[in-house]
Amino acid sequence: MRGNPILWLSDRLVEIAGLVLLAMMLHVCADVAMKYLFNDPIEGTLEVVSYYYMVGSVFLPIALVELRRGSVAVDLFFNMMPARLKLVCVGAVLLASALVYGGLADVTWHDALKAFAKREVVMGPIDVVIWPSRFALPASFALGALVCLWHLGRLLFGGAAARAELISTHEELEEV
Repeated sequence: MRGNPILWLSDRLVEIAGLVLLAMMLHVCADVAMKYLFNDPIEGTLEVVSYYYMVGSVFLPIALVELRRGSVAVDLFFNMMPARLKLVCVGAVLLASALVYGGLADVTWHDALKAFAKREVVMGPIDVVIWPSRFALPASFALGALVCLWHLGRLLFGGAAARAELISTHEELEEV
């Protein structure tokens, strides 16, 4: 997968998610320290954590999880299937996943546009502008759909090695 732009982009999104986690840790630690040392917590911490840090850390890595086929999988019956049926199942799951991710991207895109149009804020101890965080979801879901379609293309047109890789289970991958 070297030189793959989808892999490059998903790697950057995971790096951003890691930076978001680091920022969240520092922000929350500073808030706790300020609260207990000076009785003056950082206003808006809950809102920033909820609308920015959590969204970024959860949704930005979706593409890499799909690329590495790291989603939760139950292989109970799959391992007993013949190779052709495994190919059909993997293809159906990839297509369904791409459709679901695409649908989620579409819905969240429209929600993000609405939030942008009204310059959405959340009111707490301070007003926090949250409309920019709304665009992380459609971007993440769209890239997740793109990854699923890329895997589906590999399954259909990628040759025997790509098909064998896509139908191998996580248990088989760990043995190698």
